[in-house]
Amino acid sequence: MIKILQPKISDAAVDHRGAIFSYVPTEDIKEFCYITTRAGVERGDHYHKEFNEYIMLVEGEGIYICPKQNNKFVVGPGQVIYIPVNCPHTFVPLTDCKSVSLLTKPWDQCDEPITSYP
Repeated sequence: MIKILQPKISDAAVDHRGAIFSYVPTEDIKEFCYITTRAGVERGDHYHKEFNEYIMLVEGEGIYICPKQNNKFVVGPGQVIYIPVNCPHTFVPLTDCKSVSLLTKPWDQCDEPITSYP
């Protein structure tokens, strides 16, 4: 099931300079990718058979759609979404977006890193 992760933050991480928000995944990250997506151009209609994916939106705003959950998640800068193995998903950017995708298995070590849905 897709879910939005909540950051861990202490008072010591917030001061006149800004803030530091920490996200602690429950599994090892093996690869990360920088992604740019243009407004109005969907990215997705797929799932991953061999890895879980964490995506942090760095800039912009968009909607993650999970057809199996019949649910939509609106995300903005600094938010992290968790997409488990075999969970179909699509990202619809409302603005130009920049994100970082963190994978639990290297893309090039997968027999089939991406599978179209449906």
